[in-house]
Amino acid sequence: MLFSSILLAPFILERNSQSNYQKNRSSGIILGVAAGTMLGIHMSSWLESLAYASVAVSTTIVCTHALFSSLFSSVIGEPPKKTQIIGILISILGVFFITGADPSSTVLGGLLALIGAISGGAYFTLGRISRHEMSLSKYLLTTYSTAGLVSLLFAIATGEKLMGFQSSSWIYLFLLALIPNVIGHSLLNLSLRFSTATTVTGSVLGEPIGATILAYFILSQHPPLMVYIFMLVVLFGVGITIKTGLEL
Repeated sequence: MLFSSILLAPFILERNSQSNYQKNRSSGIILGVAAGTMLGIHMSSWLESLAYASVAVSTTIVCTHALFSSLFSSVIGEPPKKTQIIGILISILGVFFITGADPSSTVLGGLLALIGAISGGAYFTLGRISRHEMSLSKYLLTTYSTAGLVSLLFAIATGEKLMGFQSSSWIYLFLLALIPNVIGHSLLNLSLRFSTATTVTGSVLGEPIGATILAYFILSQHPPLMVYIFMLVVLFGVGITIKTGLEL
């Protein structure tokens, strides 16, 4: 989060100085801070879950943030339809079984991933609201820097070390900031100006599948067959929710 803010800051500040775009209300700053808080919780809890759950289980559960985006969007006049509720119930059932199907994953790992999913849903819903309140560039800088601060507080509270990493670790941290966050999350936030939070978050449905394949070859994680079956159940439920959202 810190690296993302540093990477974005020069471009955002230069753009703001050359622009007369004034769509930056005080309420927008509050939304950005709130969204950043949820993003910090999302990242901290999800990444911590990887210490207690396999990549397949963790990413499948955390990607149910599309379901929570659907529920939270009711507040802004985009309530879920009956079919979406059915999809949500199917996914929740799949989440219930998937953790128990993998002996390498613990209940704590599943719970942390679920916290990541709930906070992720709140993050994207707040991003959907903010499109009327402030420019995208200022929203991103506010959100990412706040998420960095929240993550720092979590690290301090849990006694995590903040320095002394190997050079390769710093490279991976930089790549995490550049590719998934500066590029990936920023594009998702841009999409929130044109689509509902449910639809945007549903676009990451391929993440559990891609991550599981990579973990199979790179991390040698080979979950039991039932994990893959329940993964499909979860994604099927999320897919129903998203398909209904696209038809609205």
